[in-house]
Amino acid sequence: MSFILGVDGGATKTLAVVGDDTGRILGAGLAGPTNYQITGIELAMENLNSAVAVALGNAGLSGIDEVDYAVFGLAGADFPVDFRNLTAGVLNLYPGLEFEIVNDTWVGFRSGTGEDYGGVVIAGTGATSAAAAPDGRKITGRGMGYEWGGEGGAGYLIRSALHYSFRSNDGTGPKTRLAEVVLSLLDFPSYDDLSLYMYEVQGKFSRIYMKAEAIVPAVFQLANEGDEVCMDILMNLGQVMGDIIGRMIKSLGSWQVPQDVVMVGSLFTKGANPLLRDSFVLSCHRFVPFARFKTPELEPAGGAYLMGLEKRGLPAKGEIRAKAIATLGEIDIPGV
Repeated sequence: MSFILGVDGGATKTLAVVGDDTGRILGAGLAGPTNYQITGIELAMENLNSAVAVALGNAGLSGIDEVDYAVFGLAGADFPVDFRNLTAGVLNLYPGLEFEIVNDTWVGFRSGTGEDYGGVVIAGTGATSAAAAPDGRKITGRGMGYEWGGEGGAGYLIRSALHYSFRSNDGTGPKTRLAEVVLSLLDFPSYDDLSLYMYEVQGKFSRIYMKAEAIVPAVFQLANEGDEVCMDILMNLGQVMGDIIGRMIKSLGSWQVPQDVVMVGSLFTKGANPLLRDSFVLSCHRFVPFARFKTPELEPAGGAYLMGLEKRGLPAKGEIRAKAIATLGEIDIPGV
């Protein structure tokens, strides 16, 4: 029997799963982030090893030597230098392991569809997109942020919320309840104090990230309560992400082909207001009129496991995929 390891490593957490060659997922392990562009390579590999070790133990395997193949879907695997650095890190951890490193968009894609072509958008801490054509051509977004032609994710919502909160407070923009909510969540007495703090840390919120992260569900909730600024923030975010993936698919020339577009990440799967998703669908449909929109059927780490089966020439669709979905769904993974 063969055992396959699948890993989804992002900017906030890393999930590893181990399964056999029949589609049965046996164990999972959760650890901290493995986007080495944020954490550095040493901490990224430490977290990766922790997630893998827990998954192996929960699967009843004695160690990595029992794994026949692994697929690591990692955020931060963007440029050739990233793949070199990450490959060196994994080889250092697991010298005898056969593996492939892919950008995390592709394990997200496989988590939502068994098809070989279509599109995927990840909207979590950050955002990125990828698309594949029926003839096998692929495009992977740079995933580096606004300056690199990307946009979306929790960072977009936080920046937008701060922008409109300041304008609401200063009388230079529309009134929004975000103004009072943001101050409360970030625990500042006034916008003058918040402004000074942002100046001192050059606008970065790494020191109070957990507090800033709470702004995201607040935007969704206030949109539910009719706050027009929050509704506009969600609609604008959905529009730009739909525009990017729609144009990406169109550039491949496959825009008239019915295909799945997979929506991965907490903004799609946990957002309490439908405007972001509705706006995303409408925007993408302008370019890909027959697109079908899906959310993951199993965690993206499970998508990495299914990709591992494919890479070994093993079946990964139909009943095998259904078994993976069912067995991973039976595993209780705290924090996921």
